[in-house]
Amino acid sequence: MALREISFDNMSISEESNLTKNVSCSELSAPETDIVYKTLLFSCLSIFIPGAIIFNIILIVQINRKRTHKEFSRFFLTSMAFVDLCVGLTLMPFRIAKEFTDTKFLLGSKTCPIINSLDVMLSSASIIHLSILTFDRYVALCRPFSYRRICNRRNMIVMYIICWLLVGTVSYGIIIPGLHHKGIDKHVITCVVHVFSRCRLIVNMHYELIISALTFFIPGFLILGLNLRLLRYVRKQSRKRKLYLRGERKPMNNQMNSNESQSMRIARTLAVLTGCFFVCWLPFFIVNKILLFTKYDVPYIVEVVVLWLGYANSSMNPLLYFLLQSKSCICKR
Repeated sequence: MALREISFDNMSISEESNLTKNVSCSELSAPETDIVYKTLLFSCLSIFIPGAIIFNIILIVQINRKRTHKEFSRFFLTSMAFVDLCVGLTLMPFRIAKEFTDTKFLLGSKTCPIINSLDVMLSSASIIHLSILTFDRYVALCRPFSYRRICNRRNMIVMYIICWLLVGTVSYGIIIPGLHHKGIDKHVITCVVHVFSRCRLIVNMHYELIISALTFFIPGFLILGLNLRLLRYVRKQSRKRKLYLRGERKPMNNQMNSNESQSMRIARTLAVLTGCFFVCWLPFFIVNKILLFTKYDVPYIVEVVVLWLGYANSSMNPLLYFLLQSKSCICKR
């Protein structure tokens, strides 16, 4: 069974056509979305494409032209912006094109596994970059005297290599050989992947749990935990300044008021950053779990919306980091 399922990914278009000719998938089929509604929906979603491209190009140019950030921050900000730029240049246009054309027929039967692998790799890399930059910001603000020791060039290179080895393994290393189909009902694979021909990525329970843990839940809890600790640190420092002024019986001068205002801006910015990350990605991973337990019996439009909500994070990342930069939340020289 497993070997036959894996062979689906290496099937030619003619073989796939013969396979699906006499297959009934009525129990797994969903009503076709009205073409007018579909056109309006993807017209709205397409606004994220120029956003992801333009904002990330501006971020890359600005960071490397001024070079005001420390090497660790600049390196991972540039790398994350490049990943998000690739999302806007490749994944977003392809997802729109496949809704209105038969991309498998035009580009070949290997198109969907390659694009799905690229999707997993870029999305996972973007999330992991965010967690690394959160760690960088935490060390810079909460442990400034240890920053040079922790965020040095050697650790930077090690983290970067581990990041790409991890996302490369869970994407191309598993999807291209077809290991993500192992254990799934052959009928489900035939209908969802070949008959409906929507380039949907269907995976088994083991793969879904592993990839969710490695590329979302662990980095997500790291982002949440470090930002909460950073928030507590900012508030603690603010209380210390107030107690010091009361003890010394000194009025709050303009400098102290400025520091207090800066602390509040940092706290608000961190809340926005963390909230945007979870708003963009949490629905996607929740829906993926529902898909597994319902054998992909979820309205296709729901899948599209939560997927594009995750893509939207690639447009929002540069905007959020421009905001952080203006609030002095990113470590500078």
